[in-house]
Amino acid sequence: MRRWLWNLLLALDQGMNVLLAPLLNAALQPAARFGDPDETLSSVFGKNVASGECRLCRWLCRLLDRIDPGHCEKSIEHDEGGRSR
Repeated sequence: MRRWLWNLLLALDQGMNVLLAPLLNAALQPAARFGDPDETLSSVFGKNVASGECRLCRWLCRLLDRIDPGHCEKSIEHDEGGRSR
């Protein structure tokens, strides 16, 4: 049951990355782009924080750090979407 729940949360996170991509890419003008269906929001947030491109991403990562220290950094998937423009 625990593995199923984890997989469900991961799928929801990746789905939100796709669903919110047009809004986030237009509003934030990030270096790492949102929308890859195999990448989580935290991964894209982490990439944008690392590049120094996104204040909101930095704020969101700090919020997530309260729950899971280093969350965005640990979530970065270098081999998935979100490439620079």
